[in-house]
Amino acid sequence: MTSRIQRKAPGKGFGQFPDAVFNQAQTEDLHPQMIKQARKSGQLNLSNRGLIAVPEKVWTIGEMTKEELTQSSGGLSLDEVDTDDKWWDQVDMTKLILACNKISGISDKIEYLGALTVLDVHDNQLETLPESIGTLQRLTKLNASHNRMKTLPIGIYKMKELRNLQMNNNKLESLSDDISELTILNYLDLSNNLLVKLPPNFGYLANVSNLNLSNNQLEEIPAEISFMRSLTQLDLTHNKLTEVPPAMQDLHHLEILYVRHNRLNGIPVLRNCNNLKELHLGNNAIKELTAQDIENIPNVRSLDLRDNKISVIPDEIIGLQLLERLDVTNNSLSNLPFSLGTLPHLKSVQLDGNPIKSIRRDIIARGTVGLLKYLRSRMDESEIKEIQKAGVGNVSPVGSPRDGSPVPDKYSMKTSQTLNMAKKQLTELPAEAIENALEAGIQCVDISKNSFTQLPEELESLLPKLHDLNMSSNKITSISSKIAIGTHLQFIDLGNNRLVNLPAEFGQLVHLREIILSVNQLSSIPDCLFTCTKLETILIANNKIEVIDVPKLSELPVLASLDLQNNAIQQVPPQLGNLSQIRSLQLEGNMFRMPRAAILVQGTQAIMTYLRDRIPQ
Repeated sequence: MTSRIQRKAPGKGFGQFPDAVFNQAQTEDLHPQMIKQARKSGQLNLSNRGLIAVPEKVWTIGEMTKEELTQSSGGLSLDEVDTDDKWWDQVDMTKLILACNKISGISDKIEYLGALTVLDVHDNQLETLPESIGTLQRLTKLNASHNRMKTLPIGIYKMKELRNLQMNNNKLESLSDDISELTILNYLDLSNNLLVKLPPNFGYLANVSNLNLSNNQLEEIPAEISFMRSLTQLDLTHNKLTEVPPAMQDLHHLEILYVRHNRLNGIPVLRNCNNLKELHLGNNAIKELTAQDIENIPNVRSLDLRDNKISVIPDEIIGLQLLERLDVTNNSLSNLPFSLGTLPHLKSVQLDGNPIKSIRRDIIARGTVGLLKYLRSRMDESEIKEIQKAGVGNVSPVGSPRDGSPVPDKYSMKTSQTLNMAKKQLTELPAEAIENALEAGIQCVDISKNSFTQLPEELESLLPKLHDLNMSSNKITSISSKIAIGTHLQFIDLGNNRLVNLPAEFGQLVHLREIILSVNQLSSIPDCLFTCTKLETILIANNKIEVIDVPKLSELPVLASLDLQNNAIQQVPPQLGNLSQIRSLQLEGNMFRMPRAAILVQGTQAIMTYLRDRIPQ
């Protein structure tokens, strides 16, 4: 018997298919066996088949041929119909994989596959995608990496459900402002392209948590990147950056930052990035590491400074109490501070390529443990005890208050664009702080964790230029109507106060995107918020809210996140399920019985589906 080569196609719903599935031209119709499998599973994998074009049958794979219709209904009884090809068992195509072929074009007919949620065309010869791809309104993942595209196809901007977009290893030269239309995008890979700059609207991709811009030709990053508050990982490796905008320090959730192989001559200002765990700054032109730099990154665990021009590590390195890995390979260090030996979690110190003179080579050759032991031995016990007494010898808490003057200096405010007066036990703001803030032209104010009972009058002169205002964890019982002059405010945190309402003038904040009102005494969502049509996030958990007003919520066209946990809601209107713009809905801890807890734990999509199913017909 003649044997034949078998190929096992990966993924659910694909069996084993012989090479004969495709004819020699590798562009014709699909084998009936593959069509049957695709109709049953809703998935079709044509990867690594040497295709130069997509078989036409792919676009109409759900349509029965005349022969199939005759066979399934014409002269046969139900008992005689092929049990593997019943038309009533077919499902819509949801996943199409065309990767690793030689395809140079995708037909406009792709619009026929309206149920697709995943489309993978990576590693082909595509120069564009048809505009009709924008009709795939259910698509959540698009992988078009390793092709030849110079621009993002227009249709992509119409995909309102797109969460994962991979366009790396193409020839992208620019991005349109329309990229901001991808409002719920979570993962974005634009690495290995030819991008020289980013449009300001790029910053409105507020839900992106993982962003890869490495291996491009970027010379600057727009300050608007500070609006990407969901970012946890950002890769800017191999670009032409000479600086990172100070506004980037507003990325409070940022955990990993790569800026290797650029042209930086200093450490970026990341003072408010309290969740930053890894900072990679190797292969730049950084000449010094200052005490201020160290103070700005207190919770870093991995610090990569290799291949720079740093000549001194200051004694203040002891402030990095969570540091586990330090790489200063190929710098200009002649010695190391003894205090480095007291860091409790330090496991790896890379020193190769430095002209160290104060430490013998045999000591360095002992590795990290031996080196740290030596450094510690050079300190007096009294010095070590003094460090421990000061609390430096223990793990630093995230966001710990910093020592020094209660009023930040003008330079630090101008650099950070922030007036930070948190945790000062204040009941009013010092005049000096306001004067310095006005001169620095700050855009953010943080007066959280103080003892204010109302909006400080001193803030009025700053409000017109503010973008971000944090007054959480005070004793505020009311907000003055003067808040209306803050016409540029986009983020407001009033959580953990004593508010029972908000003034009507609050509705004049037309640029407001996010408001936090959790842990107050509100009995309803304030009516003034429903005129803030750019609101994307309302966090109002732990209040006394009794009713969900669906008609009013429907007036917020871009509302994506609504947190109503731990209130007094007795009934959830089914019509809430029609608010398709909501991507995150939190309802736990209320008084209603339906939906049950078993539905709530399944997440937003399950809740919304449950509610829609109960709307009276």
